[in-house]
Parts: sequence; C-alpha cells; structure tokens
Amino acid sequence: PIPCTEGQLVYYDLNADTYIAKDNMVHGTEPHLFIGNSGWAGKSRALIDFDISTFNTELTALHQDTKSVFLRLWYEGAELSKPYNDPRQIERELDAHKILKAWNENFATSKWASQSGNNKNPWNGDMMEELNDFNSEEISSDTLSEGEDQHNVYFDITKVFKEWMDDKSSDHGIMIKDGEHESVPGYFLKFASLNHPDPTTRPYLMVCQKKPQCEPEDLPPQKIYNHGCVSHENITLNYCVAKNGACSADDGTAVDYGYFVGVSALFDEFHVLRTFCKCCTDSAANKIPVAMNCEGADREDYTEEVWYITSCECQ
Repeated sequence: PIPCTEGQLVYYDLNADTYIAKDNMVHGTEPHLFIGNSGWAGKSRALIDFDISTFNTELTALHQDTKSVFLRLWYEGAELSKPYNDPRQIERELDAHKILKAWNENFATSKWASQSGNNKNPWNGDMMEELNDFNSEEISSDTLSEGEDQHNVYFDITKVFKEWMDDKSSDHGIMIKDGEHESVPGYFLKFASLNHPDPTTRPYLMVCQKKPQCEPEDLPPQKIYNHGCVSHENITLNYCVAKNGACSADDGTAVDYGYFVGVSALFDEFHVLRTFCKCCTDSAANKIPVAMNCEGADREDYTEEVWYITSCECQ
C-alpha cells in the first residue's frame, strides 16, 4: 500500500471471516481461509467483514479519498485439499467484491448465508450469486503466481469503505475469489484467518486517517459572574474541541478522567463511548480584562482577568 506519511496509520481488527466451499460445511472457526480450486474439493471463496460501527465516522476522516484503506492478509502458500491426478499450482488472480447480503461466520456455507432461530437464510445461488449476493464490480485485485513464498497481500478497499461510512447498514464485508481461473482445478491458496494461533498473521484493516487535531471553538457570548459581581458586557470565551479523530476509547473513559474544559467525547446512539480525547487541551492562551459591575455586592467594581485560548493540542 501507499505509505501513510502525511496522515495517521491506524490498524483495525476485523469482525468476522470464513470461507465457503462446495462441501456446504461451516468453516468460520478454522485457522485458515482458502481461495481457488483444489480438484475434488472444488472452488472456495473467502468472506471477510469489518464492523463499521467501531469506526468513528463523525470525528474520524480518511486522509484522502483514494488508497487510504487496505485489507491485509497473510499468505501461507498453496495447499492441495485432496489427492488429484493432475494438480497444478497456476497463477491465480484474486478479486475482491462487495457483499450485498448479511451473513454470519457461524452459519455461512456454500448454500446458507446466516440463520435466525431455526430459520436458515439462503444465498440466492450456490456459492453466492453475482448481482444479488455480491456486486459484480471488482473492488481490488492481486495476482499470486506459482511458487510464491509467504508474504503479505493487500487489497485497496477504500471505495467500498467510504460507502460503508456513508451508509453503515450496507456493510456486509467483502468476498474474495479467483477471478480468472476459478473453474480450473489445482491448489487452494491458504491465508491466515482470525482464528490463526499466531495473532501477527491474522487479517486486519490498515486505515490512513487524518491526523488527530483539536482546535479552539468559541462559546456563545455571555455575562461573567464572580464574587456577586457581573460583567458590564457579554464576553466570548472558548474551549478546545477534538477534530479529525480524537484519541480512541482505549485511552480511557470519561469516568476515569472526568469532564472539564478541553475534553471532547462522542457517544453513539446506544450511549456507548466511541471517542474520548483526554489530551485535547489548551496549549496557549491570552488574558482578557473584563470590567465587573459590583453594584449590590459587598465590594468595589473591579477588573476580572479571564483566559481566551489561542491554540490547542491533542497528544
């Protein structure tokens, strides 16, 4: 992928993965994903999903509209499923497509997408039907040739990720298949899944985001009250607000740090804390003299000094 030199590179875990094969069995808990065709076992396709609700679409922006989101898979090599009289490890072009239907890794097979209670929800066709179960448009592709060693494989899914950001209900993940020789028997291409014993090989998303920023934002003009006195005029004060992706919820919660000027938090519709920036606070400020009217108070009129923030920082 293109280096994220001017943005902030963030890694996101996937929500689910599996592969579907002609055996019509569930493979959602296995340590590997298989793509291609391995003789008697027939063709196999990988399904991968990312929970877009974990991505803060309100405060987090992509660094740019293209080449900002990549799916990373670890390729472990080619594997023959069953003995075959003429196995060939041919060049395979792996194509990623947007899935159009909800599925569940605990139930997905070549025939079934998910299950609700005792009711199974089928795909529109065996091994998923083009146009109804997955989009025919190729999102991204990568070619693996015979004899290639283990390495990372990347798919640029920026376009579909932006669609998920705009409409979270459309997020059903992507399907990866052999787009050139899927009907030709040979070897399966084997990739590490979310259940692989080595966590460093498991798939994840790489997202190049705009760098976290926090900036001063003015509050509505209002009177200043202190010591029983009130300002002669309305005064405009300000505070620091996190923008372009604040610190993640893993950095703490509002309960840990409390609310105070300079802290920005975002809750979703279920009141779950999605973003909390404990470090978006003022880095420079100027004193502003405010004339106070103390009529009726037990003191003389005086000049109060308040701070007006000139810059903020989010560390």
